[in-house]
Parts: sequence; C-alpha cells; structure tokens
Amino acid sequence: MRDERASPPRVRIAVIGSSRVGKSALIVRYLTRRYIGEYHSNTDLLYRQTVPINGTPIELEVIDVSGSNADKFPAEQIQWADACLLVYSVTDRSSFDYATEVLNTLKRTPTNGSPAHGPGASPSTMPLALLGNKTDLDHLRQVPTKEGQAVSAAHGASFSEASVADNSGDLYRCVDRLLAEVRTPQRTRKFSVTKMLGSLIGGATNNSPTTRSGSVVACPRVPAPSRPPLAAAAP
Repeated sequence: MRDERASPPRVRIAVIGSSRVGKSALIVRYLTRRYIGEYHSNTDLLYRQTVPINGTPIELEVIDVSGSNADKFPAEQIQWADACLLVYSVTDRSSFDYATEVLNTLKRTPTNGSPAHGPGASPSTMPLALLGNKTDLDHLRQVPTKEGQAVSAAHGASFSEASVADNSGDLYRCVDRLLAEVRTPQRTRKFSVTKMLGSLIGGATNNSPTTRSGSVVACPRVPAPSRPPLAAAAP
C-alpha cells in the first residue's frame, strides 16, 4: 500500500480560456520547458507533474479545460481545482471577454468550500490569476495591458502578460506565484483523476534541469466532487 505520508502535497489547477489562446502550449512550456506551438483539443486534458515550489516538491495536477466548450461555464473543473488560471490572448478581444465573464461568474457564485481552504471558502479565497498570452504579437494587440490589470484587480486575481512562444520568465513567475498562494495543500483528498483513467503518455525521468517528468491523460469529464457541484449564478 502506498504510504500517503511519504507523498508530496497535491495542488490542482484549472487552466481556463477560449480556443487558441495558448493554454496547452503554456502548460507544456511550464512543465517541460518545451514549446509545442498551436495545439487544439476538443476534450479536457489532465497533466500531472512533480514540481518544486519554494524548495518543497508539489504533486501538481493541471487540467487544460477545452476551449471548445467556451459557451458553458466550467463548473465541475473549477470545483475540482484549488486555484484557477484564466488565459486570454492579447490579440483576441473575445478571449479577454470570455476570461472576464468567467471571473464575473466566480465572483457571484459560492464555491461550497475549496479542498485547499476548507469549508466555507468563497470565490475570493480561491487563488486566481489572469494571464495575457502572445505578447510577441504586440503589433496585433487588441487588449491594452492596463485593461487586463484593471479586471484582475477588480476580481482579486494576480495579473501577468507573457509570450509562451518566446519563453518569457513572466509565465513561470505567474504559475509559481499561483501555486504558492494555495494554502497548505492536503496530502489525502479526493481520488486522483489520473489514477482512474491511467496514463496515456508517460514521461521518462530526465536529469536535465530544464525538463521535468510527468504524464498527460485525456479527460473528457472531471469526476463529480463529493460536495454539491458549482452552479453558475443567474445573470
């Protein structure tokens, strides 16, 4: 039997955004330091990786919420997560509007308690981050930096802009900061979605400091949490 006491604490992040804003490329870049270019999936994908945060190893699970369902509020994915990263493209106004809409709904909707924060948590206590991607295409920019800063401040989210393609350091700092904001992740919680589905792609251990090992699994649906699911607030 696996000794849970020897396991690193687990943190779960939901990465949410419209199609083609670079969510998958962002996740892969953060976890492996590699760039995959444009990637589109019509299903959620779950990545699992052990990463060091402030010198402590963290078992990180990241769900890449498919942008194909952008017309539906990702309630189950948010309920599953300890923190949320909202991604938009600075070259796509509609993607910024979608990220803002999700933040607005989170602000109006009770979470019924995040597993990382205990019972009674509110949307404002779940760590949130807003990241504008594709700053390398600044000549095509549709969303000013100040507008992103204003929206994030209004919702208690941290704010960053970055270029996943250019491997900008702001990307890593944004995710590291979000992970650090999750308060004392619990070692024993809900079952892992990766255990239920099994690994489809296993990363071999690599001692290179710029590559981390892990896995990714197709995740058509996040398992329903033990508590009531999060419902979008009525407009």
